[in-house]
Amino acid sequence: MRILLVSSATQTSKTGVTAHYNRLLAQMADRVESIQVITPADTPFLAKKILGAFRRVASLLGQDGKVLYMELDNFISIWISVRRKGAQSIDLVHAQDTTSGAAAALGLARKVRVIVTCHFNDDPLTEYREKYKLSSLTTGILTKWYKFLFRQSDAYITVSDYTKNAAAFLRPTKAACTVIHNGVEFPQKLIRQGGGPFIIINIGTIEERKNQRLLIDTAEILRNRGFTHFQVWLLGEGPKRAEWEALVKEKNLEGYVSFLGYRSNVPEFLQRASLYVHTALNEAWGYSITEAIAAGTPVLALATGGIPEQFDRQNPGLLPKETTASEMADAILRYQLPESRIRLANRQMHYARDRFRLDIMINKHLAFYQDVIERQERSTPKKLLVGDKILSAPAFTTSKP
Repeated sequence: MRILLVSSATQTSKTGVTAHYNRLLAQMADRVESIQVITPADTPFLAKKILGAFRRVASLLGQDGKVLYMELDNFISIWISVRRKGAQSIDLVHAQDTTSGAAAALGLARKVRVIVTCHFNDDPLTEYREKYKLSSLTTGILTKWYKFLFRQSDAYITVSDYTKNAAAFLRPTKAACTVIHNGVEFPQKLIRQGGGPFIIINIGTIEERKNQRLLIDTAEILRNRGFTHFQVWLLGEGPKRAEWEALVKEKNLEGYVSFLGYRSNVPEFLQRASLYVHTALNEAWGYSITEAIAAGTPVLALATGGIPEQFDRQNPGLLPKETTASEMADAILRYQLPESRIRLANRQMHYARDRFRLDIMINKHLAFYQDVIERQERSTPKKLLVGDKILSAPAFTTSKP
């Protein structure tokens, strides 16, 4: 099997999408004939120059121009690079976003099946509306654009049932779609670093959606209640970092809340943490939640998006989405004692280990790849020799939900 991964996110970008396809590259290298990746970084020099000129023009149109340019840039970059590569050495394209998937499908003249993993939380249109103040005209253009993009790919992967249902209105009704939860490596032996203060950790982009402001307010309440032997570690970078660092200083919480920036050695921090607290207001899947569970760190998380799918039916560790800072402080204080944290961590580990391991995720991907390829073979018309003429036999097609 010869796999081509395509993505609008480059291999050096510090995003969850990049981390995901880099895991696919590493884990599948010995299990398929070949696996390669194409991103906008592979765009030919001249094309980059031309697209750069479009960017300068688009900037004159404000947020609307910026968004439309991003879509155009990603689409054309992937289309050109994939077209140069050609279809002869590819059995399947696995795109990491809808734009790159459609660009690859059209760049290869639809000669190769294309699967798209949907990494968005609800759907790309909703995410654009929430992030940018777009005009009704631009919103209408993007709606038509995404309906066009979704029609170009053959099959879809979502990371949760939540996302599968939320974006169903954009997918073609006959397109295959499966749920494959993100997986992490679960060590054979847990390494925990005890002692020291009570450490509360959160990992993610410092932004409104990730909602780390809730932990800052919670830290203030914990201190005011006299619980002072604790620290909050915020790992990540983002647009709200400077504002929330100033807030920490304003509340005199510098000794309690630390912004540690982007870190590549996340497991080492999780091994030292007492609790992982996930505060995102919306998320298709909390990858860092599973990372924490795999490290033996108990997790508290707001029940939003696809996150409830990461917990068993009794939902140990799940909190209502509307949880206030005072209620979060109550929840944290319930796990002051190591014994209570060990019980929670063991229960969460028991549920996650056989569902969200990295090897399980890879096996499910490979099985879906093979299924999509076999569908193509079954739907390709067979050539029959009748006398001295070659005729196309009727295709045998199948349709799966």
